[in-house]
Amino acid sequence: MMNFKKISILVVVALSTKVLLAQAGFDDDVTDFAVPVDGGITAIVGSAIAYGVYKFRSSKSKSND
Repeated sequence: MMNFKKISILVVVALSTKVLLAQAGFDDDVTDFAVPVDGGITAIVGSAIAYGVYKFRSSKSKSND
């Protein structure tokens, strides 16, 4: 039953990505601007690294006790 839930969630996420990434169409007279596509991914990666270091150090200190 648990595998069915995981697979169904995966299928829903995989099928909804096309809809979620849809963009509105623009006229030909619209000028293009350079926009950073970061979207906060650096903050997420940085916090994940910091959390990993924290967990590594805490597990290392527990093994030393």
